[in-house]
Amino acid sequence: ECKIMGSMPFMYTCSNRINILVQECGRANAWVIPSDFLRRYPDPTTKDDSPNQDIVFYMCHEILDRDPNPYAAANTFAHELAHVIQGGFGYSFNTMSEGGATWLEGPLLNLPPRPMVYAWGFSDWNRILGAHIYANTKPLNSRKFYQIHGMFLSYLSQPDLLGDRATSALQNYQTFDSSHRPFGRSSFDYFLQHIGTGRPEEFLPITMEASGTKYAFAEALLNYRVAMAAQCILEASARPEEPEYQMPESMRERPYWDCSSFPVFWSADALNVSNVAADIHYGGAAVFRLAAPRDATISIDRGADPLVRTKVMAVSAGAKATVIELAPGESIAFEGSKEYYIVQVNVDPEGEFIVPRSGPELWKLSAHGCELPCKGKAWWAGSAPGREYAPNQLQGLQTPLIALPDAEGLEIRFNAQWDMESEYFDGSELKAGCYAKGWDGVQVRLLSYDADGKEVSASVLTPSGPGGYGFGPQDSTGIVAFQPLYSGMSTKCGDYGGWTGRSEGWSEQRFSLRGFANQTVRIEWVFASDSSGAGEGFWVDGVEVRGGGAAVFEGREDEFRSKIYTSAPKPGDVGAQDGVPVVAALPAGYEADRELRRASETRSAPWSAMWEPESEGKRRAYLGWSYAAPVNRRKSSRLHPGQEACVLQRAPFRGSLRVATLFTLLDKIGVNASSLALRETQPPFALVKGAELLISSSPGVRDPGMHRFVLDGAGPVFAEGDEFLMCVGVGGEKHLPADDGFQPFLHLPIRAVPTAGERGAVGATAMIFRPQGSDEAVLTTELDPWEGHSIVLRSDFMEAPAEGSASSTSAFLAFP
Repeated sequence: ECKIMGSMPFMYTCSNRINILVQECGRANAWVIPSDFLRRYPDPTTKDDSPNQDIVFYMCHEILDRDPNPYAAANTFAHELAHVIQGGFGYSFNTMSEGGATWLEGPLLNLPPRPMVYAWGFSDWNRILGAHIYANTKPLNSRKFYQIHGMFLSYLSQPDLLGDRATSALQNYQTFDSSHRPFGRSSFDYFLQHIGTGRPEEFLPITMEASGTKYAFAEALLNYRVAMAAQCILEASARPEEPEYQMPESMRERPYWDCSSFPVFWSADALNVSNVAADIHYGGAAVFRLAAPRDATISIDRGADPLVRTKVMAVSAGAKATVIELAPGESIAFEGSKEYYIVQVNVDPEGEFIVPRSGPELWKLSAHGCELPCKGKAWWAGSAPGREYAPNQLQGLQTPLIALPDAEGLEIRFNAQWDMESEYFDGSELKAGCYAKGWDGVQVRLLSYDADGKEVSASVLTPSGPGGYGFGPQDSTGIVAFQPLYSGMSTKCGDYGGWTGRSEGWSEQRFSLRGFANQTVRIEWVFASDSSGAGEGFWVDGVEVRGGGAAVFEGREDEFRSKIYTSAPKPGDVGAQDGVPVVAALPAGYEADRELRRASETRSAPWSAMWEPESEGKRRAYLGWSYAAPVNRRKSSRLHPGQEACVLQRAPFRGSLRVATLFTLLDKIGVNASSLALRETQPPFALVKGAELLISSSPGVRDPGMHRFVLDGAGPVFAEGDEFLMCVGVGGEKHLPADDGFQPFLHLPIRAVPTAGERGAVGATAMIFRPQGSDEAVLTTELDPWEGHSIVLRSDFMEAPAEGSASSTSAFLAFP
């Protein structure tokens, strides 16, 4: 029996279940394949389809071997299930799809979000923060777009912003019409305009703005970054009260970004800072911390890039933080001692658009590939000799205007050869009854003009003779890459016709022009490629129009011109098969920068600050190390109950720890808390006088990914040079039936620390064992258990008045 699940656009197959296929893959991965259940799109698949008609979740045996934790496998399934849901609505761009799946696997299921230290390693938090908002490669941003976009959707899903339902609609806004496939801020701009207004009562599509900096996506990106910085404020009562500056309530005490990674300026170290700036890519951000100056004045340089927006968050004890936006040339003076976060975002309104005519010229005169009957040079649509043509091309080569006579035998002749992506035929349709025969191609068109020189029509010509455009029936097959050229138009299958695949050298081509007599026309060769190139291109030479036995036009090389076509649909255009409308269209004359050609562009907005010399700011310093790891060589370790990982620290001046942050990975078993202990450097490693064992909860089946231990005046005071151990461990156990007998553990990322094995040096690392119920411990490893690596534990150390000391200096791990 074949049960269809739902109707268009959300329609699945004969199966009412999801099948998990575990197989050997040669790599640790998991995925779904939409073509499994979209084989007959726009019709549903049937029980007779191959390879299958079921929804299949492919899971590699290697991923289970690498991590047998049942909760990790369930989490992987949740991520891929999101892709199954998305597949029912169509296709979107990769960043939105993966960001949506990352949102579902965590916060949407009331689970912690995927932490930044998960998956690919990186060495610079600020490089990731400032990267292009859609960057998704290891060189550009270590593929952290999963986490950044997943957290952005989590931020938007708050009830006072979009809420869960509208955010789900936003990330599931997709289509099966390839020419309407959403990209970038288009759906964001449409949905975000309704923040605070509720669900709209009628559908009103929009055109995105290409000027100004206050469009909806820009507002959300900037406020999101402010909310991210607000997580760094320890006192909940001091955080901004406006909903747009808050992260979801369950996350406010657990920053997903390393707050100590922001460039920081300690007020006790200087009286001013000048021309502070960062290079920010489109949609990326920079956050700076200015710590506790008194009576500060903050200003934006008059020459700052106006497309970088800046908001200053001022934080003081006993009051809600205030957020103020400053434009280039503006400044603001504050009174009293405050902490400041300067938040900047590149909101270039054209940042994700390209102007087609600014792109590379595809058609060029070249001797490359010109062999008899070609003479000298030919017009070539290609990249460079021996290289594949560029992807996502839609460019025409046009003759000058030609006045066609009323003559017998009116036709155009030319020589051509081509080398493009191979023909294929799998039954997929461009439109009803029109089957795809290839991805890339070239077609010949006749453009007609009126007396004022305005183009009035375009007709696709078909080669004379029985072969037509070659492979496939001429009236029922076409080429996929021509779809954008005819987006929103009433078309017949012949409009998608053209050559594809590879020719057997040069050949003469003829096209009848009968029916166009007495018209002023141009002949055009349109080259179209999809998202990948697969050949050297297309050549044309020896163009001639003849009629009545005489030459009407003989092409001169310098008379031809190229034209780059935009493929942007109009607002409200409806998909031919799924009926999904375009909610937000590009401005006229623009195309979406799907290939991120502008990803290397950066902008900056220098700022300065000055404050009174009588500043009440105390000296501060960070202890420990932020997360850093090579992209492909991450390391981690598991802590079991009773074990503590300890690292030596030394007080840089008289003071105390204000807050310490431990970064973890999500997977765990049987653990419901982590712990932090400040210990003596000698056995039995007792707690430092005045210190208590600090506990951070880890509810649920996933760890929160970070643990913030707040001491802020409650911990011991150290004299300058005092040494102490900072030890982290399992703070509590809770066993569940699905633990399946696994030993409880907490999973820690570790990073390279050069002094991890250096006795008596800051950063020296060892493992100790603390029996249950005891504050004392014994050494269980020699120095450097992780061979030059240590835990990711970062602390804010603050100066204290000169009084007694809590500890004395001693050589760390001076064991027999």
